[in-house]
Amino acid sequence: MMTTASLPSSSDAPAELADQRILVTGSTRGIGRAIAAELLARGATVAIHGRSNVTEVAAELGESCHPLTADLDSAGSGREVVEQAADALGGLDGLVNNAGGGEAIAFRGLELDRWRTTFRLNLEAAFEASQAAYLVMRRERRGSILNVASLAAHGAGGLMGADYAAAKAGLVSLTKSLAIEAARFGIRCNAVSPGFIETDMTSDLPDKQRQGLGIPMRRLGLPEEIATTVSFLMSKRASYVTGQVIHIDGGLWLGG
Repeated sequence: MMTTASLPSSSDAPAELADQRILVTGSTRGIGRAIAAELLARGATVAIHGRSNVTEVAAELGESCHPLTADLDSAGSGREVVEQAADALGGLDGLVNNAGGGEAIAFRGLELDRWRTTFRLNLEAAFEASQAAYLVMRRERRGSILNVASLAAHGAGGLMGADYAAAKAGLVSLTKSLAIEAARFGIRCNAVSPGFIETDMTSDLPDKQRQGLGIPMRRLGLPEEIATTVSFLMSKRASYVTGQVIHIDGGLWLGG
């Protein structure tokens, strides 16, 4: 049986993000919700985003949380959600592109429409949101953009499929390209690449299959373990960090 882990509470976390206004896309559940909760615990004002149930989640997370309901499937929607967040928060200091998803389909059965849908959600919407946020942040000559990629971005799609892996690889490349251009304006852009995390997407994995994943730390990660790294990268403690992609995978990438 794989081991489990627990994290200390964030209730006593320092308010190092007290002056930050941050949008987290795809943040009503899983990794996105954990990121929003961590940023709020560290004093940020956070706009959360999702397709449904957003108002209820915002109420649960607290008064410094602002709900935005939007579907990122259509062209321009990534830009629009950033504009809405900037209006609601009175500006924007940070963006976390977490919205994404996929469903494994064998390469031989992957159709172009499905490929495009996966790219739309995982890459194009993040591009639109990043570009819109970048233009806002340039006026202030400061800000931080964080992209949630995936371990799949750095190799074969495996359980997530070729379309998902290719889209996330594009997100990694986008991260580095923006980091180069934005640095002279005081704007940083980084990414995290989670491995297998305890979310809805992995909840049905039987224990035998979990053991067969070959994770050196012998367990799946927790959403909160992604959130704490994201919080660091969004903070002034990471003020000289840009263009980096941090693997959070229990050592799985070490085995190639």
